[in-house]
Amino acid sequence: MSTRMPKISLVTPSLNQGKYIRATIESVLSQGYPDLDYRVQDGGSTDGTLTVLRTYEERVPFVSEKDAGQADAINKGLAHATGEVLGYLNSDDVLRPGALATVGEAFASDPDLLFVWGRASYLNEVGAPVSPYLVRPDAIERLADACFIAQPAAFFRRKVWDEIGPFDVSLHHTMDYDYWLRIAARYPASRTRFIDRELAGCRMHADAKTVAGWTRALDEIMELVKRRTGYVSLWWCVAKWDHLTDGRSQATDPHPVPWRAYPPAILEFLRRNPVRLWGRGLQGAPGALGRRLGGA
Repeated sequence: MSTRMPKISLVTPSLNQGKYIRATIESVLSQGYPDLDYRVQDGGSTDGTLTVLRTYEERVPFVSEKDAGQADAINKGLAHATGEVLGYLNSDDVLRPGALATVGEAFASDPDLLFVWGRASYLNEVGAPVSPYLVRPDAIERLADACFIAQPAAFFRRKVWDEIGPFDVSLHHTMDYDYWLRIAARYPASRTRFIDRELAGCRMHADAKTVAGWTRALDEIMELVKRRTGYVSLWWCVAKWDHLTDGRSQATDPHPVPWRAYPPAILEFLRRNPVRLWGRGLQGAPGALGRRLGGA
């Protein structure tokens, strides 16, 4: 067992988040992690972002240039990474104190470990917790049902980047979900680990993609999971119709799913999936509906 803490490379993709990026950077620098490679890949911000970045440039290198979107910025940043463990933190999210030490210790304890994820919370605009991010210890085995992995609390070894490649630049909302699905398809669950500790905060605000584009995100999610797994779980169909019913999101406004959302969700589930895969798609059915239909 190695006791050497691995070098961690962390990239912050950025575009016009000057209101929040200082808190993001401070949350990383305050970790005091002994071997950290941290950089910002900015997409050509026109707000106050560059003014903030210049105050940190001696400690946090940054590049500001046009890119093809968030995934492209992440790929550009990670292409220059020098660490053994990789991750990215969006420019409106934060790490919790001690998060990197916890991640480093996990990878140091097991040379075969390739991927870890921990707990996270959704935050409001001023950084106060709104609700816990829905994560599961068995998330890597349940990804076809839903994305039970909190992106800012997820890290992977460089071997993963070398073997499965960069993030898919064609994806606007789901590049992280796609990456976790690719990891799950390639490596056994025994080489992954859930860390039962809150590692990050994910800020929800009017301009956040998860808030402003949730309808588009759900469409992209359904296309992605069908392509990667062969079916769309009832979980995602219910998530879509829950949102279409009253415009709310479980992330920013946790609430019981109204029963009137279930009939169209079930119809969409039946329409999207071949009969032979209905059983698999029902395994992830949420709450009482899942118990009623025999799901987990």
